[in-house]
Formats: sequence, structure tokens, C-alpha cells
Amino acid sequence: MKKTSIKYSLTIVLTILLFSFSNLHDFFISITSIDYNNDSNKLEVSCQFTTHDIEKAIISAHKIDLNLCEPNEYPKADSVLFEYIKSNFNLRSIATISYNFVGKEVNLDETLWVYIESSKVSKPDKLEIENTFLVDDFESQSNITHVNFGKKQQSFSFNRLHKVNTYTVK
Repeated sequence: MKKTSIKYSLTIVLTILLFSFSNLHDFFISITSIDYNNDSNKLEVSCQFTTHDIEKAIISAHKIDLNLCEPNEYPKADSVLFEYIKSNFNLRSIATISYNFVGKEVNLDETLWVYIESSKVSKPDKLEIENTFLVDDFESQSNITHVNFGKKQQSFSFNRLHKVNTYTVK
């Protein structure tokens, strides 16, 4: 009798665990950091995504499978990725700030890093950011964005309802 209840309990636990991992992950988060480089007078931006999430968004929007950092990576993956970034991420101070693609890297843990930098700009007093990464593809998407100017960091969590925030830089 005891052996049967242990097998039954083990079966229930294994079933629960199996169904727990049926979805790749339950949290949809990107993290963006923006730093002002006093030497180059540029904003340096790094964006961290889960690789398969950004690939899904690009398939949905452009019908292109990037296969990032795979032997069969889409030949124009960098430009498609940068177009996605530009259409979902805007920086404004007194005027809209333009930026360039610096590069990308994919880590073994499925983390995609995308690096961009602005053209030369004076250190802004205010920085308005629009961040809509992945919000059309994942209902619970949260885009945490940190603005670092000197020793002070300001953070905001963008989502489906809150797409724009203004940071006051002092």
C-alpha cells in the first residue's frame, strides 16, 4: 500500500513538473541600459532580450526567421534586427536623437544583447524614451529601462499600457 502511494505521489509531482515547463518561460522581460559617455558625447545603449522572443516578434512582423548566431543565420539579420529596434525604441531630448547599430551577441543562455549608440549629443537635461519592445507579441511584456548619467540611475518599467517616460537628468 505504501509503495503504491509513493508511486502515485511521484507520478503527480512529475506530471506537474512536466506541465510547468510546457511554456518556455512565464516572464517576458527586456532590459535596456542607457549611459551617457562624456568622452564621446554619445548615448550608449545596450538592450537585453530572450533570443527566441525577439525572433518570434520579427517572424510575426516581417515573416523572416533570423536564426540568430546559428550557421543558417539570415544574411541581413543585423539590419532586420536594427529596423525592429528603431521602430520600437525612440529617444528624444530637445529633438529626436538618431542612433546607429553597433553590434549584437547571443549568449549560450539564450540572451541576446543588442548595442546601439547615438550620434554626438550634448548631455540632455531631460530624456524622453518610448519603448515598445515585444509588447505586441507578449501581453505581459515588461521593458525595464535604466538611464545612467554619472552616479545616478533612474529606472522605469515600460509595458503595454506605459510606453513613454521622461527622465529628468541632473
